[in-house]
Amino acid sequence: MFPGNASGAQSTFRGMWLSVRKAGGHSEPMVVDGMEQRSKLVSIIIPALHRPDLTARCLQSLAQQTISTDDYHVIVVENDARPDSILKDPLPPNVRRILLEKNYGTTASINFGVAESSSKYVLLLNNDAELQPQFLATLVSVMEAEPNFAFTTGKLLRASDTTRMDGAGDALLLGGGAYRLGHTDLDTGQFQKRRWVLSGCGAATLFRRSVLDETQGLDEDFFAYLDDIELAVYVHQLGYKGCYVPEAVAYHVGSATLGNPIHPKVVELVTRNQLFLICRHYPGAVVAILLPRILLFQALWFGFAVRHHHFPAYVRGVLSAIKSMGRSLRKRTQVMQQRRIDNRGFLKLLRASEKQLFEWHISRPRGSRSHLLNAYFWIFGAPSDGNVS
Repeated sequence: MFPGNASGAQSTFRGMWLSVRKAGGHSEPMVVDGMEQRSKLVSIIIPALHRPDLTARCLQSLAQQTISTDDYHVIVVENDARPDSILKDPLPPNVRRILLEKNYGTTASINFGVAESSSKYVLLLNNDAELQPQFLATLVSVMEAEPNFAFTTGKLLRASDTTRMDGAGDALLLGGGAYRLGHTDLDTGQFQKRRWVLSGCGAATLFRRSVLDETQGLDEDFFAYLDDIELAVYVHQLGYKGCYVPEAVAYHVGSATLGNPIHPKVVELVTRNQLFLICRHYPGAVVAILLPRILLFQALWFGFAVRHHHFPAYVRGVLSAIKSMGRSLRKRTQVMQQRRIDNRGFLKLLRASEKQLFEWHISRPRGSRSHLLNAYFWIFGAPSDGNVS
């Protein structure tokens, strides 16, 4: 994820794949190099903003995968591509590169890459992630066995301390706040069972290409942050499921571009994208039911931003969401027309995800628990039962 010059990137409607952009006069300034690839089982899309050192290590881990190199190819999408900030030639035989003249963000970068690919599955992979050799083969085997899975995701360990979790899938509160399950916890085997998750972390998650075609890619309005949650909520509304597979292990640096997970740009984008997510995916009747939770979480998030001296960033995020309200409502109409679950089914998904988040939260030592989640669950209590088989 890389929140650079969001204001400099022209926003494009979701689903305007590269071929459509070219044909419709919306061609983006870009260069594609590397050999043209035949259709593969897996396309691996790596968005990058500078840090070719990280990208090179990521590619080294891919070269060690147990899956045959004939079964996958890699597309690296280099944003703000300058000679001193991109991978050095020559590229490995199964690697292609898209060079973009400015930073188009995580979402557009992935869409560019997917548009240039042809495969049954697509692995979304951050350039600051490295995979254990069995990672890709493990996720593919689960997807092959379960045609209703839209995605599979693995266990992420912290690259700086591999005894600690980076995440075991992402969860969403009924009130609209997203969290990474297990984040920073000591890995004691507490996440060693396969299970349903609402979302995988975009750092390393395998998607079924046909499902990405249905959603028409990622929502480019998100630019970066919560785009993975948004995509996962969307595919669940289409009737698909996702699975956490702990046998697939990767190592994730995290915040490699900015170096600070509470950077003001992060606060701005998360604030805006939380509101985008609710406006575009929560049905009106569900918003009415959950309004107290939504308002409380936003108040708590506001307090978090102020405590970290990011009030201006919070305001910019809210104003940006308000400015895009008309666009959000149009996209919401599209989602509501496509969805294959009713309001009760949507609430069941959110309750199941919040229950996972609550169980993780109370399992942590008191001193390690989020103050924001402490307040949220103190007011609303333990979530009601919710299970997604």
